[in-house]
Amino acid sequence: MIDKNTLLAHVARLLELARARDTSQGVNVYEGALKKIGEASSQDEVEIVSERLKHALAGIEAHGYFTTEEFEVVKAI
Repeated sequence: MIDKNTLLAHVARLLELARARDTSQGVNVYEGALKKIGEASSQDEVEIVSERLKHALAGIEAHGYFTTEEFEVVKAI
């Protein structure tokens, strides 16, 4: 189980890192996840968004790449 605020912080960091390296990889996913997490009104909803995010991150990893710093955040998620 992941805390809503912790998940928000992790995703915000991924968005920041993606923008810093001037890539569009993941930006839409991260922006959408931040919106959905922010709108979540229960822990169950946070868990659902978290699982969907993990699936999307696996896809990004399979078809793109994460920097070392990004990968550390992904592992924390």
